[in-house]
Amino acid sequence: MKLKEVANITKGTHIKFGTNNSKEYLYKELTIPSLEPISFIDERKLIDVKSDKKIPAKFLTKKGDVIVSLYFPMIACYVEEHQEGFVVPHYMAIIRMKRGIRIDSRFIVQFINSIRGRKTICENVSKLYTIRPTSLPLKYLNNADIRKYENTLLETI
Repeated sequence: MKLKEVANITKGTHIKFGTNNSKEYLYKELTIPSLEPISFIDERKLIDVKSDKKIPAKFLTKKGDVIVSLYFPMIACYVEEHQEGFVVPHYMAIIRMKRGIRIDSRFIVQFINSIRGRKTICENVSKLYTIRPTSLPLKYLNNADIRKYENTLLETI
């Protein structure tokens, strides 16, 4: 089962601030240091950003989202209820479970952060590049097979 079959994956946004508009919107933006390797968002490491346009909701965190850094090492974090409304920058992706799917998004976090998950995601990237790339193209995240090693795990028990 591919990740894109159970979730919508969106790349974050670029925030541009011009002087054409008199309105100013203030947001908190995620950063690489705000994604902790133990799967949580450290709110002390967010940055304040201004925008002259309102940022669409699809680029803001919602409870249950999975945020993934697209730079190696990929770190995935689960968004808690009190962490809604943070801007997701262009070097991260938002994984939002599709309606009607009965998979807890925390499973996706654990999958991506596991050795087996990173191997699944990165083995296709490795086939195309002779060196390890510094960023992960979104298509490889979309096509990650979240059940690839399921039988292997059951056989080792």
